[in-house]
Amino acid sequence: MFKITRAVVVLVTTAALPLLVAAEATAGGGFFPNLPVGFVFTPSSTFIATIVLDPNGPVSTAAPATLTGTFGSITITRVDTGTAVSAFQVQADSSLGELRFGCNLNSTNARFVQVAQNQPGMPLGGPSTASNWLATDVTLKLFNQLGVALVDQTNTVRLIPGIASVIQQSCAPFPKKSQVLDGLPLSELVDKHITPLPPTYPDLTIPGNPSPTQQWFPGFLVLEVSLGFWALPGTPLP
Repeated sequence: MFKITRAVVVLVTTAALPLLVAAEATAGGGFFPNLPVGFVFTPSSTFIATIVLDPNGPVSTAAPATLTGTFGSITITRVDTGTAVSAFQVQADSSLGELRFGCNLNSTNARFVQVAQNQPGMPLGGPSTASNWLATDVTLKLFNQLGVALVDQTNTVRLIPGIASVIQQSCAPFPKKSQVLDGLPLSELVDKHITPLPPTYPDLTIPGNPSPTQQWFPGFLVLEVSLGFWALPGTPLP
């Protein structure tokens, strides 16, 4: 069982450091990846991912509402092999849409898991036409580090990783001012006489009484999931 600690804040905020120093599609989700004809999804018992994300957009229509919005980190573990980690920024035109609803756990299946009703396997990020919220080059790199080639030597897609199920999920509280700055190497990035401004986390509550899947919730999304692979029948699976 994972724990929510200040490390969550550091992971997301560190991913957004370039922004700190540089000066809606559908209700639950957004655009769905196109899977190759004939590919079927098989859950895996040996691949688990932990995703930490500031789930506040917009992603493509304007700057995010928070300075760490759309940034996150992903850790993929292959049992008996190892772990691969990367920071990322949510890609436009993905199943996450414009991230209007923040850390809304009611929308997790629609945004991260299901490609259709009762069909899990939402791709992480490709390759090819199955591109999604995680950049394809990041997806390829992570699985290569774990000994899994998603494409063959002719660049033909062999495997497409997707999310099979949610193990657990939670919303980590937005940090206070001292938590954002404590432990971050901002002193190395700005003049010591300048006090850096921490990211702000506004209240983005949607007025009225929208349905549960269309309400905004504050906090960082912390999501632990099991993975699987789309492939043509008969393809050896890792």
